[in-house]
Amino acid sequence: MKKLPQVRLADGLFPAPESGSLCDFDPVPLQWVAEPGAENYRVVVERITGETVADLVTVRNAVRFRHPFGPGRYRWNVFSGGAETGWREFEIAPDARPFVCPEAADLLAARPDRHPRHLYFAEDIPVLRERHADSLAVIRRNADDAMTRPLMDHPDFYHAGGRCDYRTAFDESRLAIDRDMVACALAYLFLNDRQAGERARDQLLRICTWNPLGPVSGNGAWGDEIGLSITRCAPAVFDWTWDLYDERQRQWIGATLALHAGEIWQRMQQDDYFAHPGNSHLGRLAGYIGEAALVLSDFMPPGTAEMYLDYALDVYGSHFPHYGGRDGGWAEGVFYGSSYTKWFLPFFLAVERLTGFSFMQKPFYRHLTHFFIHFAPPGQEAHPFGDGHWPTQIEWPGFQAQDPFGIYADRFGPELARTFSRRSRAELDHYKLHLLDAVPPVCRDREPDAAGPPSNSWLCRDTGMISIRTDVAHPERSLAVLARCSRYAASSHQHADQGNFALLAGNQALLVPSGSFGYLFGENHHRGWTRQTIAQNCLMIDRTGQPRDVADAFGTILDFQDDGTVAAACFDLTRVYPGLTGYRRRLHFDRSSGLLTVTDDVTAPQPVVADFRLHSYAEPVPCGDGIAIVREKGRAEIVVTCDAGIPVYSMTDRFTPPDGGEDFTPAGNRPMPDEFHMNWRCPRAARFVITARIRAELR
Repeated sequence: MKKLPQVRLADGLFPAPESGSLCDFDPVPLQWVAEPGAENYRVVVERITGETVADLVTVRNAVRFRHPFGPGRYRWNVFSGGAETGWREFEIAPDARPFVCPEAADLLAARPDRHPRHLYFAEDIPVLRERHADSLAVIRRNADDAMTRPLMDHPDFYHAGGRCDYRTAFDESRLAIDRDMVACALAYLFLNDRQAGERARDQLLRICTWNPLGPVSGNGAWGDEIGLSITRCAPAVFDWTWDLYDERQRQWIGATLALHAGEIWQRMQQDDYFAHPGNSHLGRLAGYIGEAALVLSDFMPPGTAEMYLDYALDVYGSHFPHYGGRDGGWAEGVFYGSSYTKWFLPFFLAVERLTGFSFMQKPFYRHLTHFFIHFAPPGQEAHPFGDGHWPTQIEWPGFQAQDPFGIYADRFGPELARTFSRRSRAELDHYKLHLLDAVPPVCRDREPDAAGPPSNSWLCRDTGMISIRTDVAHPERSLAVLARCSRYAASSHQHADQGNFALLAGNQALLVPSGSFGYLFGENHHRGWTRQTIAQNCLMIDRTGQPRDVADAFGTILDFQDDGTVAAACFDLTRVYPGLTGYRRRLHFDRSSGLLTVTDDVTAPQPVVADFRLHSYAEPVPCGDGIAIVREKGRAEIVVTCDAGIPVYSMTDRFTPPDGGEDFTPAGNRPMPDEFHMNWRCPRAARFVITARIRAELR
């Protein structure tokens, strides 16, 4: 039989489980690359001895199973249109965790007859009020602050002469809906604050006067973020403030919010999220329609709530999370990792409260805190890599600004993650985003050591993230080398930065990626600079960087070793520079001396010009044979050499290429850190080695 091509798109699935995988949950969901034009797929799973354990037909390129397989070795194949993927083998471990998702009907039947009924039950309130007193004190401040502001008016950005533009309306919706309305509803539910409840009620009623099929749609022509805020937050607020409405208002609100959920459903279908899970913007939406179904089923046509829930269960019970590795990293970087691991939590926690089943049995969720320990410790100034890496206090509020460890640290540990979580929460005066999971419901038992102990280095091979620290428990007095070399290439919120690295001292950035993001996705500065190789601590070859949105333009981690004193990594970056025949980057960090050595070994079919680029928030100053970066917490002395000849050094504080050309400096009064861009241009050669010796120290 002929083979299915299985040509992966930049935002498409990796076939999984990979041949030879040992799986620690049962049953194992399967995923494969969507085939253009395929009407359905036949999926067969057999024991290695030949006994068939599953034989089914599905229209999606991922499948979750309704029964466990049991420990042992298996093989699986997918057939479509007279072709097959070919058999792949996997093994389920003897101690694999059960992972049989509940069915939609089970979830709907498990709800109590009165409100609240999806995330919290009435009998939970006294227990949670006592358990989460600190969080509720912050909610109290949020609600009091919300009462001083007017309700959000209709966002009329869609016509000339409107009171606001889309960006302003987006900001308003995050503050008025995600923050103020949710805070007031929580204050009513847990603190018996009727005035706050009425404030939440009034905002919800006002939202329902806005056309859900118009500019505030989650699937419209004007931008979706306002509609997403409504679909994300309004069902929960409706549930928590249920007794503040008369029956006519309930029917009106329920019908309106059901329309909003329908818009999200249409969005997921037309964009085919299963075929394109790398569209991270959509990954959170399955949770929104799942939660809406739990709250609004009585206001939906028969079968609709079950359809939405089946879809959400299929997403989170199969291939999700696309950007999360089994060892806990998030391929898009910390900014999106800190938020995109929270958006779906209300649905996850609602499923747990209703049935006891936890999606968080998957290895990713159990190991996630190690990613945040190494890439987002409290007080860290910058957060490489991907969109949103620049200093937190300037970026959108509520992403890295809040505790990213949260539920994961409390449930899975390690203790250092809980320590960092407490430090982050102690600094919170108000919640700015993600209030829906600020008071976790009654759920399954904690497993405080499940994540395993922390160490001074961490490799997330699945997502291609490496961290090397001198003292992971005390980042404020640690040197840190962070690096990225990923199979995920450069799609979504990732940058064209395979082999990129950063250097920090005492939580302060010495060498980091440059550029900014957040005020308008896709603006000239973001599109032409921040996402491109020119903005990274990477090589440019013949003034050209790495391609974006190309599935085959990925890096490979060949080796990583750490003996406690010296840590070393080796990357193969040949694929991300189409004009090269070979490129290996080696990072060698000696903790005892603070010396980081970066070695680029490059071969090309014909002579090329290489630019070795570094970026910093401090202006470099001459120092011996090189330069120095000096900041309050640390300094780094840098010497760059090339065996093909002496590199020519240049530096600018403008967002321009070394040879001049288009200036990508943001226009307007953008709040940004100072940034300095260093370039070493090496002589033209077909075979050369560039060596950067970077000696760092704490001050």
